[in-house]
Amino acid sequence: MRLAIVTAAIFCLAAGTSFAQNQPQPSELGAAPPPPVASEPAAAPRTAAPQLPDASKVLTEQQAKAKIESEGYTEVSGLKKDAKGMWTATAMKEGKPFQISLDTEGHIAVLN
Repeated sequence: MRLAIVTAAIFCLAAGTSFAQNQPQPSELGAAPPPPVASEPAAAPRTAAPQLPDASKVLTEQQAKAKIESEGYTEVSGLKKDAKGMWTATAMKEGKPFQISLDTEGHIAVLN
């Protein structure tokens, strides 16, 4: 019986030291290794606040009008900017009126 207890104790000590040797080592700078990656599902995205455009992509009214006119539209009027930085306006092209929008990337879309 004593032999079985001693054998079990030796086995436990040997197993414990072998697990300790497989642990990640700190980097050369002494920083701790990154924590293990959790396998939990990602949280649902928040939808409470609208996404605001990048400040570097927000156009002024003059820039928006110039961009619309550079695409061949004339008589640009009623320029309005929404919370996402998109501009809407009424303009003429080839003698026809259009409702258009201009996004923060500079793309123009016809709304009607």
